[in-house]
Amino acid sequence: MKKQSMLGKPLLIALSIASVSMASVAVSQAATAKAPINEVKAAAQSKIDLKQAMMLANKAVAGDIISAEYDQEDGTVNGSYDIKIIANNREQEVKVNANTGKVITGDTDRLDKEDLAEYNAMKRAKVTLNQAIDKANQSLKGTPLDVSFDMDFGKPVYKVEIGKGNQVHDIVIDSMTGNITRSQVSTADIDD
Repeated sequence: MKKQSMLGKPLLIALSIASVSMASVAVSQAATAKAPINEVKAAAQSKIDLKQAMMLANKAVAGDIISAEYDQEDGTVNGSYDIKIIANNREQEVKVNANTGKVITGDTDRLDKEDLAEYNAMKRAKVTLNQAIDKANQSLKGTPLDVSFDMDFGKPVYKVEIGKGNQVHDIVIDSMTGNITRSQVSTADIDD
């Protein structure tokens, strides 16, 4: 019978235990890793909704909100709202964390002539951004993801995205009458 060294046996046992431990950790991590979720589900699970984010942004930066959108991070529930506010002919970018409500101000840009004309059209609108969100979501009862003022075929409108289930409803609202002028549905995606 061959004699094994005393050092070899403990080393072999230690390596075997380490291998089994590493395999267990890998299996455990794979089992607990969450599958990516779509933007609609991520926004719905956020502690702060679009309208709350707009309010928080406006407290930090006084002015007129021209757009707000949910921005999902890496297919997870972590996300933020990117909000644009106009004050003194300047556009201020504001980011609001969708889970904590923390507000971070970003870049400020001077409005060019086209942006200024669009902003002036929004100031004449009879419907507000919040009213446009409410109108778009009136029958859907979903999660507001995005709202912005825009000129659509020469008409001043609000474009609103409402998420429900695995679908995103893109709704265009006339900013003067509050009527829905167009809508379409697409499948929600996972933002990376």
